[in-house]
Amino acid sequence: MNVSSYIYGRSFYHRFDVRPKLFATLLFSALSFLVSSYAGFAVVFFLPILLMFLSVGSKESWRCYSRLIPLFIIILLFTPLQDRGGVPLVTFRSFTLVTEEGLHSVLRIISRLGGISGALMLLLLTERNEDIIKGLRAFCLPYNAALSASMILRFIPYLGQLFSEIRDSMSLRLEEGRHGYPILPSITALAVASIRMIPDTASALEERGFGREGKIGSEPIKRPRFYFLQWAIGAIIPLSLLIVG
Repeated sequence: MNVSSYIYGRSFYHRFDVRPKLFATLLFSALSFLVSSYAGFAVVFFLPILLMFLSVGSKESWRCYSRLIPLFIIILLFTPLQDRGGVPLVTFRSFTLVTEEGLHSVLRIISRLGGISGALMLLLLTERNEDIIKGLRAFCLPYNAALSASMILRFIPYLGQLFSEIRDSMSLRLEEGRHGYPILPSITALAVASIRMIPDTASALEERGFGREGKIGSEPIKRPRFYFLQWAIGAIIPLSLLIVG
């Protein structure tokens, strides 16, 4: 498992201190559940994409979000069919395919999934693992808990990359002339691979000080220039969701 997805850069988001960056990520994720308008859904979904594009470029942004496209397609296809009450938007003969409420529901789910995933990926791409541990320790989180949380954050994008590789492998095994890939076998293979990685993950935690007085990320963080301004920006940007929500 690649325990670091950090990409070196000198963007304004790279220069943000890890503490207001962690706070902004958490606040953005929490406030995204309060958004209920179509404009709010668009801001929740596209704001992390814009920040990621400005921070690490279009190629890396596409690489991260392309892993979520299969989930978006599944949600877009099946969620409206489960909510057919309300004002119909798309009908086939006498059967209602999509309603206004169903469309609202699917856009809400996709915006939250894409927005929160994008905010977390943006954090991982612009901060080193040891700095994330230091930031979590600054919020009075115990070392073992901070280390475990940082490893979990690294594990999530790795699962996305692994799913993409499994999907491509399954697609190559299909008969000639068929398109797509089987969903259930891909998810099953991903679950088996995740279980098999438990010993490796446990070893990585032990090597980084889990269960003992660790060294990585135990040093205090110095305050950078414009520290309080960074805190203000980190709070204002997520709070803007309340205005458009």
